[in-house]
Amino acid sequence: MVTIKDIAREAGVSPSTVSRVLSGKAKISPETTKRVMEAIEKLGYIPNASAKSLVMKKAYSVGIFMPRRLEQTLTSTFFDQVVSGICSYINNTEYEIVLSIVPPEKEKESLERLIKSRKVDGFILLTSRINDYAIKYLRNLKFPFVLIGSPDKDKDYVNWVDNDNKKAAFDATEYLIRLGHTQIGFLGGMENLVLTQDRLSGYKSALSKYKIPVENQYIMFTEFDEQSSYEKAKQMLKLPNRPTAIVCIDEVVAYAAIRACRELDLKVGYDVSVIGFNESIFSKLSSPRLTTINTNVFYLGYYAAEMLIKELEEPYKTYKRLIVEHSIVEGETCRAI
Repeated sequence: MVTIKDIAREAGVSPSTVSRVLSGKAKISPETTKRVMEAIEKLGYIPNASAKSLVMKKAYSVGIFMPRRLEQTLTSTFFDQVVSGICSYINNTEYEIVLSIVPPEKEKESLERLIKSRKVDGFILLTSRINDYAIKYLRNLKFPFVLIGSPDKDKDYVNWVDNDNKKAAFDATEYLIRLGHTQIGFLGGMENLVLTQDRLSGYKSALSKYKIPVENQYIMFTEFDEQSSYEKAKQMLKLPNRPTAIVCIDEVVAYAAIRACRELDLKVGYDVSVIGFNESIFSKLSSPRLTTINTNVFYLGYYAAEMLIKELEEPYKTYKRLIVEHSIVEGETCRAI
């Protein structure tokens, strides 16, 4: 990482001079300022956001950052609800919102650009992955951020808001087991998501508690979009010994599974029970009404925004973690066998 000493060496000045140029609070000759700024540009220096002496001016903006393709994001009921929660809190502050949804291959470029341009004072990250680049990058810079989801490591050194996803998936699977199901499928999201791994762990724990063997053929992963979820659900339902129930990682995946059931002339709630996550208005209006786990997504966003603003106003007190409660909402897509 480029440091102030590197800039000073390149510009032929002292580190304190570089600091004074960056702070904008001291009178430095135009020639010296020009040399320092050229060195910064040449070396690609990004100031450490935790050092107040280097912070020039607050942007009064927070970034909502999600490295995922648009087709996987905008069709998600999670995205709508979590952004609504963030806006509900931020709109009552002096901060604005900068929304950045970028394909994963442009993640590094986008983060660097937003920070170097000082367009945001902090980030809310909407997803957590195994070996997450954004988390590591922002931690190294000591740049303020809050994660929606829990990190895969260093949980005590990141501000985050999440559900107990292992418990939520355990509860969903146990609900189906208590209805008499023993052949239960799991339709997850991308395998590199902490969310997917946590819910898969909860699913397996419930099966273990009731001494039901884990069938690897009943575990499949999707891209979170409707088409790939439909294709995986159809593949699972065409197995010779198909599952009688499916735990789906979110509503989009659940509706795709319902579509697959209908195409295969399987009656949802009778031939196959389906349970999803992230209750929304669609689960209430769908026919049959979806049985789902209400993860209170709105409040994940609301509390994440509150946590970030407090971090920006009273920085670096202590790392905070918050678990938002979940509950089962019974609909018409699960029945006893």
